[in-house]
Amino acid sequence: MVRVKERVVEIPVEDSILHAVYHDGGADAQWGMVFCDPFAEEKKCAHRVLVETARTLAAAKFSCLRFDYRGCGDSPGRFEDYGPTEWVEDIAAAARYMRQQPGIRTVGALGLRLGATMAMQASELDNVFDFALLWEPVVNGQHYLKLNLRRSLIKAMMTDGEQFAGDEVRKHHDQAEVVDFDGYQVTQATRERIAEIDLVENRPQFAGPALILNLSSRDQVANEYRELAEEMANAEAAGVVQEPFWNRIGLVSSKSVVEATALWLAELQGQTPADSPTPSRDKQQ
Repeated sequence: MVRVKERVVEIPVEDSILHAVYHDGGADAQWGMVFCDPFAEEKKCAHRVLVETARTLAAAKFSCLRFDYRGCGDSPGRFEDYGPTEWVEDIAAAARYMRQQPGIRTVGALGLRLGATMAMQASELDNVFDFALLWEPVVNGQHYLKLNLRRSLIKAMMTDGEQFAGDEVRKHHDQAEVVDFDGYQVTQATRERIAEIDLVENRPQFAGPALILNLSSRDQVANEYRELAEEMANAEAAGVVQEPFWNRIGLVSSKSVVEATALWLAELQGQTPADSPTPSRDKQQ
């Protein structure tokens, strides 16, 4: 693989900054990608795959920007002091930063899980993206929270043994001001904000080209992703056989999803005249 130039950068946002890494696609790069991380432990598990993806795309002349939301990773602040509202603003700030880079004319989002969902919310804030790659987006927030509750129940069952009280765990998840999600302190406000997500009922107002990838043990598309693609203005959904690296510890091959992503991007570039500013901003405005 071509060695990619990388540099640490700081992105201003309100009264703070975001820690970021810029993967330079080279002097000829006109397309930029903003990576939108998943939530909490999923971000930690997915880190290596997202780094490798950014390097692969940068070698193909897509400049890529990975950043940490406020309160996450190397960005300032405490995790529990921020939530989806601020993180959507962070995504918009990162997109504006990418658009300011020399030579960059077209800017897209590559989001995973809740990061993909928030990327669509950011696009409605400030019309910041021209295209979007949505890897396994969270379509229904209540269902997403139930999955986290299920993990907590399994963990409590294994550690508490005969003292296990499932009703108490459920009550805690519903009512506590702060709940532990695999070591991350998640406030009630954040849980309520996530619970409001329903992308099928509230269709993302995004007119640009979008690819929704369903990553699972089969190359079929789940109904919720098919429905989401049908509801959006210019989206398609595809299934990719891919191990769910966002909830796995250790090395996981991401070859399938990266290849599907690179192929779609190549086709999108081929549909866009070289002297055209962006594929969708005129339609969005």
